[in-house]
Amino acid sequence: MSDFAQSNPRLHIEWDFGPDAPAGIGRLLALLTAIEASGSIAGAARDTGLSYRNAWGLINAWQAYFGQPLIATARAHGSTLEAFARQLLEVDRGARQSLARALDGASQPMRALSLQPAEHGGAALRFAASHEPLLNDLIRQLRSERSDAATVTLATHGSLESLLALAARRCEIAGFHCPIGELGRDIWALYRAQHGLPRLRLIGFARRRQGLILARGNPKKVSGLADLSRTDLRFVHRQPGAGTRLAFDLLARRAGLDTRALNEGDEEHTHAAVAALIASDEADAGLGLEAFAHRLGLDFIPLFEEMYFLAMRDAPASRDTVQSLSVLLRQPDWRARADGLSGYSLAEAGVEYDLATAERLLFGG
Repeated sequence: MSDFAQSNPRLHIEWDFGPDAPAGIGRLLALLTAIEASGSIAGAARDTGLSYRNAWGLINAWQAYFGQPLIATARAHGSTLEAFARQLLEVDRGARQSLARALDGASQPMRALSLQPAEHGGAALRFAASHEPLLNDLIRQLRSERSDAATVTLATHGSLESLLALAARRCEIAGFHCPIGELGRDIWALYRAQHGLPRLRLIGFARRRQGLILARGNPKKVSGLADLSRTDLRFVHRQPGAGTRLAFDLLARRAGLDTRALNEGDEEHTHAAVAALIASDEADAGLGLEAFAHRLGLDFIPLFEEMYFLAMRDAPASRDTVQSLSVLLRQPDWRARADGLSGYSLAEAGVEYDLATAERLLFGG
């Protein structure tokens, strides 16, 4: 098991309004609760893992279904719940409170079952990783070398969530990235401070360049971060917890940008989605990898370099995996994959690091 409780299944209830109702009543109630607490739809969307656009879509769908307004907005005063929305939350909370003890008791047998040790004997190789196009190639190669290809899986998350998945033993390998230089120090410290994170062994995977992805020809004449405060620009974010989002928030604060206005924009979960949104004229700018801007013929302003690492537990059980991955990634044919990717270098691919040597790579000294 992990260093802290990783398995605590609970039986929940959810509302069923029938086949004609919109999807997502649970998400709506969570969103309304967050709006009640923060007074901001953008902030509530971020807290509940929705894009700003999807949050409004959810609200509008249920307002139409109920025939009642749920949200009241006023310029410079944020958003508040209408009386009907407050009544929805009151009924929901009352029902859950009255059933809490019975549901907890009914959950106990499942908790006991989930604590039994796994029987796969460590054969599975589960990746939880921030979006990185070369990881798909690695997964395909690893599957081709295994008799049971299904044991190699990839789940795409933000860097922070991927490291937490490793801490909770929901994966064997976490992929994450951190800016090189002073920009990365706070992000690195945030990664290391996560509760339950074990001693790590890292493998270098790729050095990448990130910056502002802009529409082809840069029709809005964006010259740098300062232009993102303009009201005529539509900015698309990565999701909270993504390494790219963490880097952007730091850059924005250093540039003195009003991030509250920027945070009203859309959110996407991959560099490819950010670039595609800009290419389809659904947004004007976003932070992402140069490789995806180049692939779609978009303009690009470089802002920083970063290292992408594969992290594993520094333990005897993972040493064979570390060694085999290191050998694979050092091969000339693997490192040649960077030739077709703009803003990439695989010079450090396959190099093994502990945390101290990784810090020297990132920050010098």
